[in-house]
Amino acid sequence: MGLGYTSPVTSKKTFPLSIQLTVITFARLLLNTGLRMVYPFAPALARGLGVELSAVYQLITIRNFSGFFSPVFGPLSERYGRRLVMAGAILLFGVGTAVVVIWPAYWPLGITLVAISVTKVIYDPAMQAYIGDTVPYKQRGKAISVTELAWSGGLLLGAPAIGFIIARWGWQAPFAWLAGLGLLAALALRRVLPDSNGGDGQPTNLRQTLRLIRGYPVIWAAGVYIMLAMASNESLFIVFGDWMEVSFGLSLTSLGLTAGVIGGAEVIGELFAGWAVDRFGKRPIIITTGLLNVLLYALLPVTAVSLTSALITLFLVFFAFETTVVGGVPLLTEIVPRARGVVMSVVMASFALGRTLGTLVGPFVAANFGPTGNGLTSAGMMLLAVLVLARWVREDNA
Repeated sequence: MGLGYTSPVTSKKTFPLSIQLTVITFARLLLNTGLRMVYPFAPALARGLGVELSAVYQLITIRNFSGFFSPVFGPLSERYGRRLVMAGAILLFGVGTAVVVIWPAYWPLGITLVAISVTKVIYDPAMQAYIGDTVPYKQRGKAISVTELAWSGGLLLGAPAIGFIIARWGWQAPFAWLAGLGLLAALALRRVLPDSNGGDGQPTNLRQTLRLIRGYPVIWAAGVYIMLAMASNESLFIVFGDWMEVSFGLSLTSLGLTAGVIGGAEVIGELFAGWAVDRFGKRPIIITTGLLNVLLYALLPVTAVSLTSALITLFLVFFAFETTVVGGVPLLTEIVPRARGVVMSVVMASFALGRTLGTLVGPFVAANFGPTGNGLTSAGMMLLAVLVLARWVREDNA
């Protein structure tokens, strides 16, 4: 994949970028598994806790809200270096997931979910900034797509494993596995990634960060684009587990395998994005697949008349969505190159805002208008996202 790049960092021993990306992606796989498992298994968590399903949805909303603090954490990697921040974030993940194992109850689950969310808004901007520092822009799509395999892997690999673990050992058991593997991943990041210096004239505190954000309207436009795109997907995905369980009578294991189908669509979308955006350009691919996603969202309620047709349509929906989002990440790392960590922290906050909006809108629409309402709502939000990107989001000096 042409990953033989060197990094502008210092270290006594520098591992090849392919090995660095492997460790980075594994750590992110654990993180995304913990983040995404609550969707297909929200009913199982609710039953295990003895609470209503809506109570678990409320925890998801609280968790997503914590992502708004991403701009607070964004300057960390500029000040202390990418490696230290990434390893520290995954260490927080390991400790946070252990909370609900030690104390298996409703609010400890909330603490664990918030810890996972906070970890993501620290880890992902530092990771994406590191790749932006290391890989040339014309080939950055490939490197980004490798790390994005961890997102789809959270469903394709993580969800079936989570379903098996819950069925065998109970609802809190997956968190024990994630805690142990998270601590190992933190050690691996500390060992494999090269050391780096912070600062370098970039924003290193919240005041400087806010000043920079105010000075670049493109950052605001990027945030709106991501917020709308994520809200479109989240408003559908949050009701996915309940919809599939009720409509088609799926078991826990079948739910995990169904989520794996979506994960497979995301893998293909990520790989396609990594190939296509470097070859044909970031913006043309993103706009095209975004408009395709609009059409598929609108068609979902019509085509999902059986389990087979529902899975086919969901596969196409998530393929188009993942291509759109993953293809956009290398573009966003280049809109203000001198402050990538800050830009990506704003992007992560927008991810969180979009997820929160989706978790609020999705259940309400499903309860009042059914799947048709969810599909049309998602289509409308994605259409607005594509229009914002096409009009205002461009690379620096483009």
